[in-house]
Amino acid sequence: MKAYLAAAVGIVAVVAVLLGLAAVPQQDNPDYFEINATYHDETIFVSFRDHSDGTDNVSMEILGMAETFRKTYESGHIEERVPFLGPPKYGWGAHPIIFEVSHQTLGEINIKTEIRDTGQPAAAVIFARP
Repeated sequence: MKAYLAAAVGIVAVVAVLLGLAAVPQQDNPDYFEINATYHDETIFVSFRDHSDGTDNVSMEILGMAETFRKTYESGHIEERVPFLGPPKYGWGAHPIIFEVSHQTLGEINIKTEIRDTGQPAAAVIFARP
């Protein structure tokens, strides 16, 4: 069991280094953002709201699709509908949503979440610095 845990921790550390991301400390991660991503009726509904109004722009990317969805917004308030044919074969974890945010107070940050079926609890939101 210890070997399995050590291997898992090592893999996570390597992935973080390869991605060049550093976790954003909790004190630097105020509850500015409200993020929701749900799937219903062959459509992904994504909303992003910055309650601090400090977001200058944000790029949203949905990975794992045949053609990656990427769009940049000049606002901290987004509502987007993206067609998606059926629930994914390998689960929603294979289709993370990454937000690249330029924020007046926090600077440049990345935010990751996952899609959930409508009615399911929201996915975890992970903050990192590029």
